[in-house]
Amino acid sequence: MAKKKGKTEKKERVFPKDGIQQFGELYSLIYIFMAKEFVDSFGKEGEEALRRAIRNYGHERGRRLRERHEAEGLPITVKTLFEHYDLPPDDRFRRNPIELTDYTRYSETLVCPYSEIWAELGLSHLGVIYCLEFHQAMWEAYISDITVELPKTLTMGNEKCRFEVYRKGHKKNIPDPAPPRKA
Repeated sequence: MAKKKGKTEKKERVFPKDGIQQFGELYSLIYIFMAKEFVDSFGKEGEEALRRAIRNYGHERGRRLRERHEAEGLPITVKTLFEHYDLPPDDRFRRNPIELTDYTRYSETLVCPYSEIWAELGLSHLGVIYCLEFHQAMWEAYISDITVELPKTLTMGNEKCRFEVYRKGHKKNIPDPAPPRKA
């Protein structure tokens, strides 16, 4: 929320305008309410179960995507993973691509509608679990020697998510870029 002349002003809500946006909003809601119930009802054991469930989900998605790409004759690379993803794009996300090669992907997410929903509900701390567990699990199921580093995430209160994704032996030291490119 933004402050204006001593008053707290709610951010104007942007409603989903197509099927993928509606799906994304509903997906983020089902995740966060299930996560809250797991943790509220079962504490640390519930959080551990949530983490396992998210990793299992990520592994299954990554395995299925790799299987599809192999059947289509696509090379199994970092570039293929992101250029032929398993979901259509949602234009509410704002990203700053930095580098995409067969071995690396460095990028920033400046706006994430999932993070915004979780923050609006006061549940960003549970969104962090999704961010940290899902991406590593899905992408390592697709390419076993991949590493996913998220030194910054919107769900942790940072100004952006910073994705540093690389295959073994291909890590680079890429500093934060200049201001993001316009979408």
